Amino acid sequence: MTLHLLIAWGALIASVLLLFFSTTRLLGGIATAAALLELAMAYGFIRVNLASIPLGLVFPLCLVVPGVLAWLRAGSKPAVSSSAIVSFVGVVQLLSYFSSHPV
Repeated sequence: MTLHLLIAWGALIASVLLLFFSTTRLLGGIATAAALLELAMAYGFIRVNLASIPLGLVFPLCLVVPGVLAWLRAGSKPAVSSSAIVSFVGVVQLLSYFSSHPV
């Protein structure tokens, strides 16, 4: 298992926990859908190819934005922890994308 897959699995587990423990289910649902799509693409179950939209930028943003918003609204320990993990994974993936694709 590569580090990219390990981080993606961590994002999926944390986003599912965020879905269950967050007060707003929409944010957890967005993060879960992004993590599921990312893992499905990594394992080759689906193939998504959009010419003008870089998916390496879209999926991390779909983790960072809901993670930060859920973290700001979180009231319980599991919601805070899972939203922090989702946000952290998204930031790491964004940094990885920008290091391999200079602006």
